[in-house]
Amino acid sequence: MEAPSPRYILTRAAFIIAAMVAVLFVWGFIKKKQRQNAITAELQSITSDSSFFQQFYPEAARKSLVRAIGLIAEANTLGLSPDTAIDRGLGIKEKFFENELEEYDIPIREKIIRTSLRSNYENFLKLGFKADFHTIAAMKAGELPAIPSGPQAGRKPEIANLIDPAISPGMEKVIANLEIRPPNPDNLKPTVIEIASAKQLARDLSDARIIEEPVRDRILEGLSKDPKS
Repeated sequence: MEAPSPRYILTRAAFIIAAMVAVLFVWGFIKKKQRQNAITAELQSITSDSSFFQQFYPEAARKSLVRAIGLIAEANTLGLSPDTAIDRGLGIKEKFFENELEEYDIPIREKIIRTSLRSNYENFLKLGFKADFHTIAAMKAGELPAIPSGPQAGRKPEIANLIDPAISPGMEKVIANLEIRPPNPDNLKPTVIEIASAKQLARDLSDARIIEEPVRDRILEGLSKDPKS
C-alpha cells in the first residue's frame, strides 16, 4: 500500500485543525451566551421590587448592590454594554430597529433602578476597579476589594446612604438608597450634590409609591436642615 503523500497529510492536518478551531469557537460562543443569560437572570432577581426596595437587612442590601455592579462589569467583558445589561435585568427587550417617532415613557421605578445601577457602575470605574477575575469573584460574594489605585489605594470603599436612616429609618435596606463611594474617615457632611441626589430620590420614591407623601416630606425637611443644603 502506497504511503500518503506529504500534501495529503498536510491537507488532512489543516482540515482537522480547522475543525477543532470551529468546535472551540462554537463551544466558546455557547458558553458565552449561557453566562450572559445567567447574568440576566441574576440581575432580574436583584432588580425585582421585593429585592431592590424591600430588603430585610442592611447587609443584604449592600451585598446585593455589590453583586449587581459586579454582574454588570462581567457582562461588559462578555460583549453586553452596561445599559444593555441593565435593560435585560429590567426585562426590556432589545430593539433592533429604532423608530424616531416612537416615544417611550420610562416608568418611575425603572428610572430609579437604572439611575442607581448606572451611577454606581460609574463610581466603580472612577475608583479604578477593573473587571478582572479577583474583583469579580469578590463582588459575586457581595464584597468590594480594596481600591486599586489613586489617593485612596489600598483602602476599602464605603457603601453610603443617600438618605440618612436617622432621617427615615429603614432606608438603609433600600438598594436604591445606597451609593459606592471612597472611604470617608473624617465623617464629612454630605456635599450639596449628594443632598440634591437624596432629595430627588425621595421625590422619585414617592412618585413610585414606594414611600408615602408624608414620609417624603419628612425626608425633604430633614435634608433641608443640613447647613450645606
